Amino acid sequence: MTAETVKPSGPVHRPRRRTHPAVVNALKLLGLLLVLGWCLFPFLWMGMTSLRSGSVALTDPNIFQGPFSLSNYEQVFDLGFQFALRNSLIVAAVTTAICIPVASLAGYALARLPMAGKFALLAATLVATLFPPVALVNPLYQVYLKLNQWTGINLLNSYAGMIIPYVALTLPLAIFILATFFAGIPREIEESAKVDGATPFQAFLRVVAPLAAPGVGAAAILTFVYSTNEFLLAFSFAPRDLNVQTVPVFVGTFERVGYENPIGQIMAASVLVSVPLILFALVLQRRIVAGLTSGAVKG
Repeated sequence: MTAETVKPSGPVHRPRRRTHPAVVNALKLLGLLLVLGWCLFPFLWMGMTSLRSGSVALTDPNIFQGPFSLSNYEQVFDLGFQFALRNSLIVAAVTTAICIPVASLAGYALARLPMAGKFALLAATLVATLFPPVALVNPLYQVYLKLNQWTGINLLNSYAGMIIPYVALTLPLAIFILATFFAGIPREIEESAKVDGATPFQAFLRVVAPLAAPGVGAAAILTFVYSTNEFLLAFSFAPRDLNVQTVPVFVGTFERVGYENPIGQIMAASVLVSVPLILFALVLQRRIVAGLTSGAVKG
């Protein structure tokens, strides 16, 4: 009796060839380097352009082609850039210091307190962020003039004249961000703190607020960056006075020297104003990471 060979009727599945882990890691690293280079190239171009003198920055596309010097930075400081940077930091810091505590309390109330029409109120708060700032320039300018005429309080060419609209424009988005974070924190954490003897405000300040550190940090960064970069209102209310003029207005009012475009000075000022923002983001990043592990439920 002869044995017959039975052949499989279906398709033959061959083992798939596995890619070597070193190749996979190399491809991942290459992808990360491409994304990193794509994101950092504008900053590299800005930094290299700030070191190039004369009209070479515009006529020669090679950013590594000299001559290089620090003359652009010297000219920027000779024009009073340090005062504009000081003014921007003061305005942004005060705006953030006012906006974040108010937004924290408002966001916590919207997330926790039983209120009728809470969703509609939160939606209206978000819609307020879409209001164009250009529509505020003329009414606010007229209000400032009338206020000076009636009370003698002059908000033009002052920090307060910029801080007031900045708080109004950044507060709705900060409230929306913080309300979302507070809503995601379990209520049991607050109840545990109250059982241990904490008042509602103590539970909010010592337990809920540290857990919402990522939201607080994100809102603070957005508020600070917006206040530092805003140009329209700052140019309308404090266009020329170096005692209150902010960096965007200072950079936007650079004048040509003959036929030469001041691109080098503009890039030098941009580099200088980017440093505090980067440091501010790095400091808050550490706070965010610490906030993620600072809260705990007593068990």
